[in-house]
Amino acid sequence: MRSLWLLLLLVVWACESDPQPQRPKQAKNLCKYSELLTITPAKNGFLIQIKNPEQPKEKFSFQLEQPFMRIAVLSATHVGMLSALEQQHRLCAIPDKRYLHDPLIKKAVAQGKVADLKSAQQLSIKKLLARHTQALVFSGFGPEQTQIKRLRSIGLTCIPNYEWRETHPLARAEWVLLFGALTGQFEKAQQYFKQVCQNYKRIRTLPNLCNSNPIVISGYVYGDQWVAPAANSFEARLYADVDFAYYFNKRAGTGSCFSSIQSVLAKSTGVVLWLNPGQPTRAALLQQYPKYKYFPFFKKRIFCYTHNTNFYWECAAAHPDWVLSDLSQIRNGNVKKLHFYKELRP
Repeated sequence: MRSLWLLLLLVVWACESDPQPQRPKQAKNLCKYSELLTITPAKNGFLIQIKNPEQPKEKFSFQLEQPFMRIAVLSATHVGMLSALEQQHRLCAIPDKRYLHDPLIKKAVAQGKVADLKSAQQLSIKKLLARHTQALVFSGFGPEQTQIKRLRSIGLTCIPNYEWRETHPLARAEWVLLFGALTGQFEKAQQYFKQVCQNYKRIRTLPNLCNSNPIVISGYVYGDQWVAPAANSFEARLYADVDFAYYFNKRAGTGSCFSSIQSVLAKSTGVVLWLNPGQPTRAALLQQYPKYKYFPFFKKRIFCYTHNTNFYWECAAAHPDWVLSDLSQIRNGNVKKLHFYKELRP
């Protein structure tokens, strides 16, 4: 009996002391803000996963081991992110030279070193192949999907970029990490994004020079409706981060919201600032829609980026700190140096 008890104790001790198998640690996602982009370190490179906002359960995933030397892009925003990393020389094709801002890329297109695809909707597969394209970055919407499938079938890496669907300005800028990985400049992209975050947070905490929260309206008349950023969009987040009282802050959504012209005309008497009307001058606004003169805020201050639209669309996503700086200066009525915006004078 004594021997039996000793045997049982030895068995229990052996079971308790046997080390449990450890689960392998899950690789760390190097993206902190994005809800759609995941970049994790992997053997000899990165595992990149991109969530489709329309079909969240579906992910585009690929293993990146070598940087691409020949990259085609289908959005001005993609051009801006490559420019922010000084990787313009890797571009082999752009969507339309009419919407370019970067002088280096303009020169490369003029010299025939970078192909002008003319349109993101009607891709020239012949041009892409002639430029020895290795990777194509596209925006994930529109009729180019059929051509994307064909390009993938012949071995071209086609990567969706959904930065435009992010709800935080820093989440949009964080897609610069994708371009850092694609070009072999990931550490540089991390340093760049870190600096953008620091600038953004510093500007957000600057003291306001006026005590009130001015009511701001954004958008313009399109057809028979007023179109504006919805309350959960990245534009609305920018307004909130400089303490604007946004007119449409109760209209849920991450994209655009639509209101009747009559309701905006009748209920906007408290608005003191109009942003992003889509035209560079008041005369152009009246030419587009003569009844603007009846809106209470038409005689208030109006700011827009349309005096240099190409610069804004190419660079604003990668520089949300610049956008926030502009809005902060406008908010405090102490305009010194605006990056994107300009006031529409009476």
